[in-house]
Order: sequence, then structure tokens, then C-alpha cells
Amino acid sequence: MVSALFIYSLRGELLISKHVNNIVQKSMSEIFRIQVINNLDVRSPVLTLGSTTFHHIKSVGNLWIVAVSRSNSDSAAIWEFLYKLNALLKAYGLDSEKEMKEEFMTCYELLDVILEEGVPVDTELSNVAARMSVKPKIGIESFNSFAESIGYSTDRIIPRSRLLTRRTSSLASHDSLHEQHSNVPWRMIGIKYKKNEVFLNVNERISILVSKDGSILRSYVDGTVEATTHLSGMPICRFGLNDALSVTTPFDDGPVDNMNKKAIPKAAAGSVMLEDCKFHQCVQLDKFQNDRTINFIPPDGNFVLMKYHVRENLNLPFKITPTVTVSRSSSVDYRITIKSLFPSKLTAKDVQLRIPVPPETVNCQLSTSNGKCKFVAEESAIIWKFSKYQGLTENSLSATAFPVEDFQLNIDQWPRPPMSLTFEIMMFSNSGLVVRFFDILDKDKNYSLVKWIKYISKSGAYELRY
Repeated sequence: MVSALFIYSLRGELLISKHVNNIVQKSMSEIFRIQVINNLDVRSPVLTLGSTTFHHIKSVGNLWIVAVSRSNSDSAAIWEFLYKLNALLKAYGLDSEKEMKEEFMTCYELLDVILEEGVPVDTELSNVAARMSVKPKIGIESFNSFAESIGYSTDRIIPRSRLLTRRTSSLASHDSLHEQHSNVPWRMIGIKYKKNEVFLNVNERISILVSKDGSILRSYVDGTVEATTHLSGMPICRFGLNDALSVTTPFDDGPVDNMNKKAIPKAAAGSVMLEDCKFHQCVQLDKFQNDRTINFIPPDGNFVLMKYHVRENLNLPFKITPTVTVSRSSSVDYRITIKSLFPSKLTAKDVQLRIPVPPETVNCQLSTSNGKCKFVAEESAIIWKFSKYQGLTENSLSATAFPVEDFQLNIDQWPRPPMSLTFEIMMFSNSGLVVRFFDILDKDKNYSLVKWIKYISKSGAYELRY
């Protein structure tokens, strides 16, 4: 699995940096530049430092293309992907430092198309061009000729499972996959499991900006539906949500759906207006456009089934009421209450409210009804933490920030950075999105399936002015 991908100029300037997950630190790009680009003695195309491995090639336009991995991945498959990426960059005219700087957005779009959670899903130019907003600058024949000139055979497809560390019990050969099931390149044939399972995670991040008077200036939710499938054969899955354009069918009475209805707030029982939906390439889009059901043959293992954006009728998890005043002695008094708005049977974890104080503050007098609170001088902030926060509860904080002696605070010059809140809530949906059903289309009805659905709501940019 590719955890990060970097593209450098010949001199070592970082042009493109794409991190698939948070496993790889941002400093890794600088480490590669020092260890490889600036080191004339390096001749190997692979560098391993601890648990991190760098696979790299140099393009025709003298660009360094680097794939970073942290798992025990197939090096041959990663290099195969790098050479095919090199050919795709050439097809879109991104074969020089100048072009890469001018058209960097095209490069990021290309990486979003061909990489799903760090795994190459489709690197054929005809398929990639159909999903890109920009047309390639060369034709398919020229692309194939160039790909073959750099040593890549265009009659091959990189199978998804070659980059997965987890192997299935039955693996078909690379050529047989292309010949026998070329229309489903993201899934191997002959997969078998003793127990068929599907794990769905509905992950949401809510961002909100509240003004001084308590009105909401901006609010939205960015969500993803991540799936982990352990299914035998070539199953056709059917998946439905309560989005506003869905057919108005009631909830199924299955145990999973009943569990969801108990865990999700009543506000989530209605319809949700989804925007900017993006699906994995396995989804049959024509079926979704017709009856709003999502039909697909899933990849084996982990993948992102869909991404979405919601702006209307959000379920806010917390309400924060601040009162901030400046005294004649230039000390700043804070009176803050935080109230959880989600059901009492749910609990948020890792709740943290960051309260900015003036930069000249040297001490704070703190008092809270619950949680842990401390003044962090180097951050010019008061940090109020809760390891767990019960639903429908309220807590308060009183604090006074004292500046250095003989310091007169000009309140007009203090920018008053917004307070920010971070949290994570299990089995709560900020958007109100609910999985209505998930089943396997089986004519014989002999396909047994165990389904697990989890909702995870986290904070994005959750900010409050005062």
C-alpha cells in the first residue's frame, strides 16, 4: 500500500505531496531529499529507513517520483505503478518542472483518480481520461508507445490485491485476472471465506463557525462511507441511504437497521440532502441515478465506497456559550459553558476546548465544574479537556488571565483568535445520514451475510468567535 507519494524537481524541490493517511510524517519528504537526492553515492531505487520504505524512479523530464510505504508491500507492483504514473503524467503534459508547477491541480486530480486509499485501482489511460476533468494531450496509441518505451507493458493491469498485505485464500494469476474478469479489475476471482462479513464505517467531520452573537456563519459535514468486505465469489451488493432523493421506503426490520435507529438521534430519521457525492469505481452509477440505490461488486478488503458533503439540517453535538471581558487591570475574565446536545446514552471522547488568551499572559486562575484544565503559556491558550463527555450534560469554566506587570492590554489590537473544539462521538450522525439497508443480490437466497455498521462523528474546524 502506498502511504504517500512525492514528486520532486531534479534539484530536490518538492512539487507534489500527497499523503494517503496520517501514517507517514510530513518530514519524510525532507528525509528523502537529504538521503537520496542530495546524496550522490545512492544508486539503489529503494531506500528503507526503519519501517519506512521509499521506492523511486526518475521520469523522462528529470522528475523524481517517489512512493512511500509503511507496510510489507509488493515492491514490483509499486514500481510498476510508478512507471505507469510516469506514462500518465506524460500523457497529460506533466513531464517537466515548469508544467508540474503550472498544472499541479491536474496532477492531484490524477492521483485522486488512480489511487484509492493508497491502492492503484485503474491506470489505463482510456478509463482515467473518462474520469478526469482535463483531457490528455496525447492519444492512446502514443501513450502505449511511450509506456512500452520506458519498459511498461500496456496489456497488463495492476491487481488491487498485489498491494494489500492481507492475502485471500485463493489467488488467481495476474494474466488470468485480466483475461477472465477484465471488467472487474479491482477484484480477484476465486475468493472464498468461511464467514461472509461486511463492515461499514460512516465517518463524518463537522465544521462550524459561530459568530459573537451565537449565529452560525458556516456549517457543513464532510463524510465518507468506508467498507471492509470479506465476501466469497463475485457478490453484487445493494446499499441504500436516507438521502433526500432516495425512494421513500421505510426502514428494514433487520437487526442492523434496528440497532441504527436506536443509536441515531431522531433528527436523523428524516431525509438528508447529499452534495458532491463521489463513488468508488465499482459502483454502478446508472443504477444510483435511477432509483438512488448503490449497486456494486466490492473490492476485497478495505476501500472508500463513497464521499459526500452536507450543509443543511445538521445535528450540532455541542453548544458553547462564552462571555469574555477585559478589566481595568488588563486581566481577561472568561465565563464559558459547554453543553452536549446528543442523546444521554451516548458519550463523546477526547473532548478538548482550546481557549486563546492574550500573548502577554503569564498566569491563569482556573475553576471548572468538571474535566481537566490547564494554562499552556507557549500556546497562549487555556486547554479544557474531558476524556469522556456524557450526552445532554452541561459544564462551566471560570478563568482569569493575568498579563505581565505594567502591561496595558489594548483590546482593539488583540485579534481574539476563535475558540476551537475537538471531539469524537460513536454512533452519532452529524448529518443525519442513516444506512437503510445493505444486502447481497442472490437469486437462490443462500448467501449468508453478517453486517456491522458503525457511525463515527469527529470535529473538523469547529470554531467559535467571542
